[in-house]
Amino acid sequence: MAEIEAHLGPHPLVIYAAHLANALRPKLKFASIIGSYGWSSKAIEQIAGLIPNLKVEILSPVLCKGLPKESDFAALDELAAAIAAKHKEHNCI
Repeated sequence: MAEIEAHLGPHPLVIYAAHLANALRPKLKFASIIGSYGWSSKAIEQIAGLIPNLKVEILSPVLCKGLPKESDFAALDELAAAIAAKHKEHNCI
């Protein structure tokens, strides 16, 4: 299983979007990752490694295994609150 997992990674469209964002360098301050364990356990590090030109603060990711559970939805609510707080803190809203 570890051999198979080593070949898994983010979906190709996620990789494309990360490369595109890295090339375009939009003025972002924060980023996060929402996904599934189906991407592999290294998805966060892989995606973060694709965007070195974006000088962003990576907020806590939300990853779930299988169908989302109540705790996953609660984690999404917490991420939304963290994003709102960061925007308020930096006068972005």
